[in-house]
Amino acid sequence: MADSEGEPQIEPGESAGAEARAGLRSQAFSSLSVINFRYLLSGTLASSFAMWMEQIGQGWLVAQLTNSPFQLGLVQFIRGISILFVSPFVGGFSERVDRRLLAGAATIVNGLGALAIAVLLVTHHIAMWQIYITAFTGGFSSSIYNPLRQFLVYDTVEFGRLPNAIALNAMANNMARVVGPGITGFMLSFSVSSVFFGESLFFLAAAASLAAIRLTQELPAQHEPMLAAVSKGAAYLLRHRALLRLTLLQAIPTLLVFPYLYLMPLMARDYLHVGSAGYGWLQTGVGIGAVIAGVVVAGAANVRHKGVIGNAALVFYVSMILAFSFSRVYFLSLFLLMVGGVGFITFSTFNQTLVQVHVEDEYRGRVLSLYTMAQGLNPLGSLIMGSVAATFLGTPHTIAVFCVVAIVLALFSGLTSKEIWDL
Repeated sequence: MADSEGEPQIEPGESAGAEARAGLRSQAFSSLSVINFRYLLSGTLASSFAMWMEQIGQGWLVAQLTNSPFQLGLVQFIRGISILFVSPFVGGFSERVDRRLLAGAATIVNGLGALAIAVLLVTHHIAMWQIYITAFTGGFSSSIYNPLRQFLVYDTVEFGRLPNAIALNAMANNMARVVGPGITGFMLSFSVSSVFFGESLFFLAAAASLAAIRLTQELPAQHEPMLAAVSKGAAYLLRHRALLRLTLLQAIPTLLVFPYLYLMPLMARDYLHVGSAGYGWLQTGVGIGAVIAGVVVAGAANVRHKGVIGNAALVFYVSMILAFSFSRVYFLSLFLLMVGGVGFITFSTFNQTLVQVHVEDEYRGRVLSLYTMAQGLNPLGSLIMGSVAATFLGTPHTIAVFCVVAIVLALFSGLTSKEIWDL
């Protein structure tokens, strides 16, 4: 509508709608006004690119060398052994040293491991035992920098911005998941070594971003023994039933659902009949849906009833992976993964936000480390899933059975829990 001068007139309802959309955008990206968080977020994006390149490149390489679902699961199990044993101690250690430097050093170690694999590929000296070693050191390093990056989110923004910052951090991870697998699949069509060279560069860039962060971290004058610190952290988690429930909910998809990603090379090749590029886009699927939903989740970071919403989103996500296991049509499979990504980003963001908001500062590092240890169950699930797929059920049916068990446990552990309903 225009006035007599020809200038456009905005109806009151349109103005209110425009202001609401502008407010949503402002709220969704509010944490980006903090320069330290911008550095951290850029590093998160770089390290996420590197980790996806590692996962896809390593999976494709192992499939080429062995053609075995058991070996795919074994490599991830070896990677996870170090996560399970190291993670509990990272929280206590993070209170005694500069968290930026420790996270940066661990990131560089991962980059050097990727570079070593790339050189071995170029020189035609690659063997499975070398992949086992780099998988172990990679898991060791990630068990250090993953909880520290979560801790640094809290360090870089004030408490009021924390839910938004966590949501943006999750969105950055999924942006890498959208772009990284597709690029990696394209690179695989030229050479496997190029993927590992690229991974090493992204890890080094992530380390450089940490060096740019300027924080004042107060270190305690006296330290209690490390085992005592870990024990107190575990006792604190056991006392706080809501935090314990949130950690257990994270463990369910980590153990029973996420391992399907490591069997994706076989799903892509043997059941959906696509090559490396199609495989890369399948790995991207959940990330596409997660990025689409990520801005909404970031803008609604302060919504009430996060516990129930997050748990329902978890059930929805697993249901989409269950449907994916039955699909033999490539584009239908990709669509199911994309839709599942909406549930994935909602669950992961709300679950981690609730942990960060409800934990006391004194125990933050230790609880986040135990939360990361739950994520270390992923390789154990990969070994079990790979073994069952190779020996009994085959890849698609194994994914389906694990998803059904995960849905039952998620419904029982989450939606029937008073602690989750109260969050």
